[in-house]
Amino acid sequence: MTNTSYQLLNELSFCVFDLETTGGNHFNDKIIEIGLVKIENLKIVDQKSFLIKPEMHIPDFIQKLTSIKESDVNDAPLIEDVMDEILEFMGDSILVAHNTSFDVPFFNSVLRRMNRAELTNKSICTNLMTKYMIPNLLSSNLNYMCKIFNLKHQKAHRALDDTLASAELLLKYLTIFIHKNIHKVNSLYYPKNKFELDRINFKKETPLIEIIELIESLTTPLIITLKGIEGVVLFSMPILSSPIEKKYIIQKIQETSFEILTIKMTGPFFQGLIEMSSYFPKISEVLQKEIIEKLCEFHDIDQMIVNSKDLINFNFDFLIMNHLIPEQFVIYPLKSLHHKMELVFRYPTHQNKLVQYINSKSTRMAQDKLKKDHMAPVMHNFLAIFLQKNTEHLLINSSSQKILPTDIQIPLENFVSSNPNRFGFPQRYL
Repeated sequence: MTNTSYQLLNELSFCVFDLETTGGNHFNDKIIEIGLVKIENLKIVDQKSFLIKPEMHIPDFIQKLTSIKESDVNDAPLIEDVMDEILEFMGDSILVAHNTSFDVPFFNSVLRRMNRAELTNKSICTNLMTKYMIPNLLSSNLNYMCKIFNLKHQKAHRALDDTLASAELLLKYLTIFIHKNIHKVNSLYYPKNKFELDRINFKKETPLIEIIELIESLTTPLIITLKGIEGVVLFSMPILSSPIEKKYIIQKIQETSFEILTIKMTGPFFQGLIEMSSYFPKISEVLQKEIIEKLCEFHDIDQMIVNSKDLINFNFDFLIMNHLIPEQFVIYPLKSLHHKMELVFRYPTHQNKLVQYINSKSTRMAQDKLKKDHMAPVMHNFLAIFLQKNTEHLLINSSSQKILPTDIQIPLENFVSSNPNRFGFPQRYL
């Protein structure tokens, strides 16, 4: 944790807020509840909430969603009665919401109706921030974010509870920004390609001891990639983070003149192998042989079989694994092992999407139209043998007939229950 990053963010004042409304129409709908939380010195220092009388019917689905009934707001103040107090609480703080594209414009529409000046505060959206910081995230709703970050969130769709949850999420992100050595406040508004939680990039100027200490501290599957001038791939290898693997990786880092070093959490080791396979042809032949030799050594695989000119057949058509992100999974067609062919999904939420994916790829497979992966034979063989030795995945065969959701329901449910996600992401991040 650097003092400069801490001081930069510690000096900022944030006002997190959330609106519950009768609907999403800026012209006709009204606020029924507002929650506000003030953050200063990286701590929650104050909070307010108001039930607001909307002077219109609250639709039944809004009452069901928020648990706010018309009887709850009959004696509540009008928005005009509390607006001064709300604006004073906001002050000139940076405004934060989990969906600023709704909350800020809606609040401004209320101000316009009152013939008052719109907000001029800068604003940050924790929802958008989440999508930048956690690539491949399929759901960024507040409930799910609180679950995977182990944050309290008692009553969803109640203004103060949502605001407090958003505030805790913001504080979590600010801590991460400090750990990642943020230099500019502007990066808070657009934290893309620099603050992703699953990866970290080091330039050649970084002291080697800093890189080595990080690698030695990590316990999850990783892929390490070294690139030279103009992004030329010099070396790439996934590891399970065992001591013997780390010793080899550190040696390669010390003897390689790189421009950029990237460490990335992969989730399943097999997924790291797939990512490495796309880099493999770009690496020198000498290093290709060395990498395969080391992979075979580390995973107790017969190198003679891997080096065989005969390709080892995959006995199944599809592979399903846990994704790095909790409650997400990834599927690949084994005849086209490439990240562009993957489908990341949640189960059972995306059950129909998964079935459509399997049927579509199966049809193309039967017609021999599935895009080939052009994987190096040694990589293909290593992946095939690794799959035979490893059990943390679900293998599926396609059929001549289209499958139904019921055809994969039991195997998937058994796989999900017996293979919990142990990667600890995103609480454990780079």
